[in-house]
Amino acid sequence: MLLALGLAACSSSGTPSTTTTTAAPVTTTLPPLATSTAEIKHAYAVLFDLANPAVTPKLAVVQDGAALKAAFIAALKSPLAKSAAGATVSKVTIQHGVSCKNEFLPSPCALVTYTIFGPTHSVLLTSTGGLAIYQNPQWLVAKVTICTLLALENGGATPPGCSG
Repeated sequence: MLLALGLAACSSSGTPSTTTTTAAPVTTTLPPLATSTAEIKHAYAVLFDLANPAVTPKLAVVQDGAALKAAFIAALKSPLAKSAAGATVSKVTIQHGVSCKNEFLPSPCALVTYTIFGPTHSVLLTSTGGLAIYQNPQWLVAKVTICTLLALENGGATPPGCSG
């Protein structure tokens, strides 16, 4: 009651006034295009460096990587993972706003085209579409990209850490 009286006393019309504040839009300063592209290529290279079975570096380059630890540990033991010898990124397209929202990703994001190679540089998966997101200060492989691959490797079942 006292608060209402105080508000009324401060209003020139004798009725309580309301103030609406709008948060300023968040702006993200991206690294230059060449740097962003190099960072995305590096993240994909680390993720698909299956000759190195260490899980921690792979989790560090994936969006919400910690949630995927159990799925990574299981996947790295599979024959398919053991046959992969890395990946190369052939194209990166940085996107903002609605383009990212349409992919259910935060902005900025990137469309990534990559190829996964086998041990004799044979192609296991060619010109595949993936995604990356920018979480300041770094570009990460989008969780949906790795979860899609993990689900394929898991017979279509959603791997631990990929739902929700």
